[in-house]
Amino acid sequence: MAKKVTQMIEEQIQFWTRKRSAEKSPALSGKKYPIITISREYSAQGSVLADKLGEMLGFKVWDKDLLVIISEKLGSSQEFIKSLDESRRGFLEDTIFGFMHHRETNLHYLLYLVKAVRALERFGNNIIVGRGANYICQKPTSLHIRVVCPIKDRVERYAPENNMPREKAMEFMKKKDADRANFVLHNFNREVANPSDYDLVLNSSSYTMDEMVELVINAYELKTGVKIPIIKQHSYS
Repeated sequence: MAKKVTQMIEEQIQFWTRKRSAEKSPALSGKKYPIITISREYSAQGSVLADKLGEMLGFKVWDKDLLVIISEKLGSSQEFIKSLDESRRGFLEDTIFGFMHHRETNLHYLLYLVKAVRALERFGNNIIVGRGANYICQKPTSLHIRVVCPIKDRVERYAPENNMPREKAMEFMKKKDADRANFVLHNFNREVANPSDYDLVLNSSSYTMDEMVELVINAYELKTGVKIPIIKQHSYS
């Protein structure tokens, strides 16, 4: 019998918890803390923020891991799931595509994505990056963050790091941002850039990584009413 998505998520969490214990990192005393979701413009440092928060708070960060679990459940390659992750085919086109190519469609992907995100929300102690997770979560204590940055600043950082002309980097980023916005609009009927859909919007050009981490932790404690223990202190600037 195929494993349920929730079971696969739980096994991954148990594996991660054992790994943390083996590394002699405290596991938050078994307490469940509300999760954090992070939406981000492409190359705005949202994923970096997630990793730093995960390390400091002892939370598991879910980004590409979600694609791995869903691809295992669907029996599809991660590359195909990734293409669905950024696609916005309509329902009719989606259904026809599935029949013609004998592949799982956007609708199947979305159903498993919802199950996975809600399972992570129930388990607690998780950070979910992207995937419109803030629109899927149900608990009022979950904290929803969006990280933005002027595209010119993103290009100035991204182009030299990837040996790419600035004009090409600009075009690439606009497409990635549009893909993410279309995914949210098509699947959740929401505008991804709407600030009222988040508890906190951070501009990574205005704050250092240290400052963003501090702002998120402060917002977390204010919203949840829970003071979360800091497992590891670091400077990320």
